[in-house]
Amino acid sequence: MIRLCSYSSLLLQTGGFATYFIAMSDIVAKQLPGPVDAKDIKNPSFGWMALFLLLSSAAGLFIILPLRKFFIIDKKLPFPTGSASANYINSFHAPRSGKMNGREQIEKLRRFFTISFLWSIFQWLYSGGDSCGFTNFPTFGLKAFERSFYFDFYSAYIGIGMMCPFEITYSQLLGAILSSGVLWPYIETKSGDWYPVEDGGYQPYKVFIGLSIMIGDGVYNLIKIIVIGLIKHKNNDNSPALPVENPIHGKNPVPYDEEVRTKTFLKDQIPKRVAIGGYVAIAIISVVVFPFIFPGLRWYQVLTLYLISPLVGLCRAYVTALTDMSISTVLLKSAVLIFGSWAGKSSGSILATLAVPGILLHFVEVASNMTESFKLGYLTLSSPKSIFLSQLIGTLVGCFVAPSFFLYFKNRYPDGFGTPNSIFSASEASYGRDTAMRATNGLSTLPKHCLSLSLAFFFAAILVSLLRDSMPRKWKSLIPIPMVFAVPFNLGAYLSIDMCVGYLIFYFWRRKNKAQAEALAPFVGSALMFGDGLWTFPSTVLSMRNIIAPMCMRFLSKEESAQVETCLSSGS
Repeated sequence: MIRLCSYSSLLLQTGGFATYFIAMSDIVAKQLPGPVDAKDIKNPSFGWMALFLLLSSAAGLFIILPLRKFFIIDKKLPFPTGSASANYINSFHAPRSGKMNGREQIEKLRRFFTISFLWSIFQWLYSGGDSCGFTNFPTFGLKAFERSFYFDFYSAYIGIGMMCPFEITYSQLLGAILSSGVLWPYIETKSGDWYPVEDGGYQPYKVFIGLSIMIGDGVYNLIKIIVIGLIKHKNNDNSPALPVENPIHGKNPVPYDEEVRTKTFLKDQIPKRVAIGGYVAIAIISVVVFPFIFPGLRWYQVLTLYLISPLVGLCRAYVTALTDMSISTVLLKSAVLIFGSWAGKSSGSILATLAVPGILLHFVEVASNMTESFKLGYLTLSSPKSIFLSQLIGTLVGCFVAPSFFLYFKNRYPDGFGTPNSIFSASEASYGRDTAMRATNGLSTLPKHCLSLSLAFFFAAILVSLLRDSMPRKWKSLIPIPMVFAVPFNLGAYLSIDMCVGYLIFYFWRRKNKAQAEALAPFVGSALMFGDGLWTFPSTVLSMRNIIAPMCMRFLSKEESAQVETCLSSGS
């Protein structure tokens, strides 16, 4: 029941009710300059919104099914959130005696959960203003802070770092150094030559170069999956891969617990023909239905979207599995520009440009959540069929419940929905529609060398992935994982530093007491994640009631300090 409710709530979070659904309405369209085409307006209503959510979300469920063995068994990816939930559940069923008993695991969970939650409260007390608090702590100096190189005391990602292996934290730190430390400063020197100063800076380089690396690694892994699958099918090899070699753990003897989990996970398989058949059926229905809902969207554009969505879903799930971070914003920005350029200035093109990111967002979010649920099921010996059925039911329920809630609030506050300074201003909706309008001008709006650099990094990612697979285990850990390497290109370096701090804690703990560290570090990391996550609820309530923290801790440069001193002197 808990999992089913979580699947329904996923649509409330990612359904686009504060972004593209409102951006399609006439309320937002009239706020922007320029004439408004009637075909570029689609006011929210229950029928088309529920159908839109149903088709775009259900597709993500089916296409990820053939890849579950790749994520869970072959690669053995960490999935920090799924693993943390599984650790919490398993701790209640662990033996109460032995060297590392369940009671000690529960004690670690309780202790560090409390520490993490109290630390979040303590941080909030000093965040009463702009750029205030520990999340803006210039650990390595103000110059490094401007480049996003700082430690922000985010306990959740410290916990994730404790649960992730060396290759992941190393790859992410290397990507942060190259992007924020080398590439972006160099591109900034080309301001006024490569890109206009007033046109959003070098943001397009961040989006497309980072995405190119992820897509390159995704293409390589997808081809590898298909080739290995064809070879196994030709040789009639249906044996489970035990032991397994993967880029994180290598080829080691399989522990008994892992062997039991693998056999249970593989025994309860969902036939691939069901997954592929379901996806194809949904794609065919979507090709017919979506052009009727959005007249500016052509059938071949919908077909293209469903052809590339499995690759994009693979990349999204892969990044989440490795780092617990989301690249949905990057995918949406890219989809808006690419499909907006394709739609052009035709009638209804703005509406079509807003619809495509919505379809893609639902697809990748549901697919990513599905793989994380499979990881949870794998660690807790749960049935994959039951997990899939739970998510399917939850998605169906969410497709009808989410629009109902949205329309309830919209009808209750008719004068305060989507307008500036209203209770539900939905400022992202105006920004999204304006971006879609700009995107219809074509790829010519991209700054100089953006596409060529993106193409270069795309092929570089494929070569690095190939190099990793061809290297001996001794040297493989020194070759970065491209999918993880690309994350700081868009999110900045600070989360990478948080994860590195977490890994260093685990590293020194392991040197002191290997058995204890390996047994308890996952539970400590899980507790840090849960404690920080729980603080989200009271902090949201405080924000809704406009309650501001009592203190502000902020670090100023010499020039800013001098200005403050001058103001204080003149005031006295």
